[in-house]
Amino acid sequence: MAKHALWLDLHYSAWATERLLKAACALTAEELGQDLHNSHRSVIATLRHMYGSEEFWIGRLLAGWLPPLAEIGGPDEAPNETPEQILEGLMRDWPPLWRDLNQWYGALTEENLARELPCRLPDGCDFHFARWQLLRHMVNHSTLHRGQVTGMLRALGKQPPNGDLMSYYLAQR
Repeated sequence: MAKHALWLDLHYSAWATERLLKAACALTAEELGQDLHNSHRSVIATLRHMYGSEEFWIGRLLAGWLPPLAEIGGPDEAPNETPEQILEGLMRDWPPLWRDLNQWYGALTEENLARELPCRLPDGCDFHFARWQLLRHMVNHSTLHRGQVTGMLRALGKQPPNGDLMSYYLAQR
């Protein structure tokens, strides 16, 4: 049951993010890049941050190891691309990332999901994160930023998509 529940969370997260990406496609370049003084400043910067985080965590899970905690995260690099080019890249690159995660996750047993990966803490000690904990972190992180992008869309006078979990359940019936 736990593996299935987490699987639903992962699919919900991808579904809700995809809806937000489609809503972002209706924005102008100025709206995408406008500093709204929230989260990572703009809609496009926040979406790029979300993607970068998911790409990082999925990559680490597929590789089966974690770098030292002090090396995780850090400032997002500003690409030399227009907001429209960044959005186009996200629309292209995110679905294959979700497919890779799905393929990997589908092959896991409950035991493999509980497998722990060591991570060196800044104080030099090791801490072990279970794979399921890292996946829950990834879903939670994306949910936080989807909420922020929803607020940004409203600040721009736009109607954000319904990304509610109950709406996902209803859409799956």
